[in-house]
Amino acid sequence: MIGILLTILISAFEAQSESPWLSGSIASALFPRTHLAISVNPASTGLLDGTSLSASVSRPFGLTELDRTAIAGGKSFSRIALASLLSYSGRDGYSEFTSTASAAVTLRRGIVGGVSLSGHRIQIEGFGNGTAFSTDVGLIARPITGLFIGGSIRGLYSSSLTETGMGAVPRTISGAIGVCPLKGITVSCGASMHQYSGEEYSVVTSVEPYPGLSLSMSFLTPPVRMGMAVQISVSTVAMQYGYTTHPDLEGGHALSLAYGSPAFHPDPIQILDSEEHEEAVCFPLNINTASEEDLINIPGIGPSKASTIWNYIENYGPLQSIDQMIDIPGVGATTLESLRPYLTVI
Repeated sequence: MIGILLTILISAFEAQSESPWLSGSIASALFPRTHLAISVNPASTGLLDGTSLSASVSRPFGLTELDRTAIAGGKSFSRIALASLLSYSGRDGYSEFTSTASAAVTLRRGIVGGVSLSGHRIQIEGFGNGTAFSTDVGLIARPITGLFIGGSIRGLYSSSLTETGMGAVPRTISGAIGVCPLKGITVSCGASMHQYSGEEYSVVTSVEPYPGLSLSMSFLTPPVRMGMAVQISVSTVAMQYGYTTHPDLEGGHALSLAYGSPAFHPDPIQILDSEEHEEAVCFPLNINTASEEDLINIPGIGPSKASTIWNYIENYGPLQSIDQMIDIPGVGATTLESLRPYLTVI
């Protein structure tokens, strides 16, 4: 029990996977599936669309003392996205509670910045309890269609749980780069420097072999760990299951359920120069009269998204302003800002 207690004290509020899809740490947050991703990078909420609610339960590496339950929700507006997260861990005299509020803002075309504020409370039987606060910041950029670069600082500011002055949340500086080579396939890698545990490297890949089915695999080191996850989606409901390995501990399990359609589906990387695409059509396009073929010529719009936009206008009538595109499924704040130079309403 003493060994477990020391482990808990040293790693108090250290980032544990809040979702089966986050086993790859910072590399996973480049292509988020739910608002649970704000626990890794607060900017990730700016990539998600619409409104959603997610809940997860997990047992990291067989440690019952760290059984975790989390719930997160968020909503995207025209230029800003808001999200919040509550998580609880506890068993046999130990409890840890975290409450997080996050906001992400589109700073300019293809760049999203985020910040989160968290309150933490830990209680250990026989040792007392303590409360602390922390701030995380993050950034995700898309220099070209299909290529993403992200970074975050966890524990940029953290108050202490004790009189020692040690921050309750160890500072972690992370960076990642990822690419969508083909529709439904993503590959990303990341590196993190933890204040106490040193460096960590991660590689994550995901694939959607069939509509509604997604698979993910992640590798982290040191020590060498592996994570596998599967997501099954039906309409606006998605369920995820994840399993993680550790060379010295038992396997970890995580399960989550999400309502809404927030998952980030990036368009494949553009092989041709965007100027070559623009020659085929004169921009800006009138969104209300543009055909699916016209929309596909816009950088960042593939056949699927073009069809969704065209069908929405056909079913609900002409848009009164470009800002109304935020109501179209799959068009979030980041996507809207990237499309704005190419579209108009007449």
